Amino acid sequence: MSMWKGLHMTARAAHGIHVSLRFIHKHTRLCTLWSRNISTGRPVQNDFFKDLENQFKAFREKAADAMPGSDWTPFEKNRSLPPERADIVIVGGGVVGWSIAYWLKQKEMIRDGVRVLVVERDPTYSQASTVLSAGGIRQQFSLPENIHLSMISADFMRNINEHLSVLNEDPVDLQFNHSGYLFLASEKVAHIMEENYRTQRYAGAKVSLLSTTQLKEKCPWINTDGVVLASYGLPLTGCYLFVAPFLVNPGHCRA
Repeated sequence: MSMWKGLHMTARAAHGIHVSLRFIHKHTRLCTLWSRNISTGRPVQNDFFKDLENQFKAFREKAADAMPGSDWTPFEKNRSLPPERADIVIVGGGVVGWSIAYWLKQKEMIRDGVRVLVVERDPTYSQASTVLSAGGIRQQFSLPENIHLSMISADFMRNINEHLSVLNEDPVDLQFNHSGYLFLASEKVAHIMEENYRTQRYAGAKVSLLSTTQLKEKCPWINTDGVVLASYGLPLTGCYLFVAPFLVNPGHCRA
């Protein structure tokens, strides 16, 4: 029995050598043809090494795609569908949602290192609050954080084409009107307006307090009955008349 096993192993070994020799002979012949074609100047028809390199390249690409964190999928991608994976999902594509997405991408350390997905149920933005709101920006807040956010937002929109312009496309036009923002206060809340004014000026906001006489000179259409003090945010945004603590119709004031 041991003799038969030995013969069988020898036969298998011999068969392997035979196959290996055939492989070497075949590709040696291809290499010889390749060398001859090079030497004679004829077009190379069977470039074994080039084909082998292409196969290795394709293998490396498949291996890289199959690694964790890649976008490879065995299914055909439909570009109209959202991606299967994202690092951050933002629900709501209004001004706040898109602002968050924009700054997340701006602050990432590695290009495309953070995959951000914004989900908006109204892609036409016909019913979204962002486009239906008055859209005023004011600096007259009581908290420094809100004041700084408002100032940065106003500066962003004044220089919108430095951030959102697209090469070979028309400039972005936000129709951003710099008219100022006006608050009116009665005697009951005038002291709060004065406190907020000091906070706003300390934060760097361009705000001025107006007496009733100064208010009539700037906005002669306003009925100043019951008004003792006004806070005017210097022209950065659309002018909205705010009678503390109620918002009323917008108007225009003199520069």
